[in-house]
Amino acid sequence: MSKRKADLEKIQKILEKRGYKNGEPPRGREVHHIKPLAKGGKDTPKNIIVLSRKKHQQIHKNRRERGEE
Repeated sequence: MSKRKADLEKIQKILEKRGYKNGEPPRGREVHHIKPLAKGGKDTPKNIIVLSRKKHQQIHKNRRERGEE
């Protein structure tokens, strides 16, 4: 499946609605797509979470080890 870029404006609006200042996650936090964009995930509130950088990196490391990325 081909890679698709995240719609940063849409994500910013979602984060603003969740109360994040300027639609940005706080320092040390990152936006994560629960279902990856490359696997058909979308930039929707149900598919976007904010995680610590460490947790986000661990999720992607685990996916790579399982051959999911």
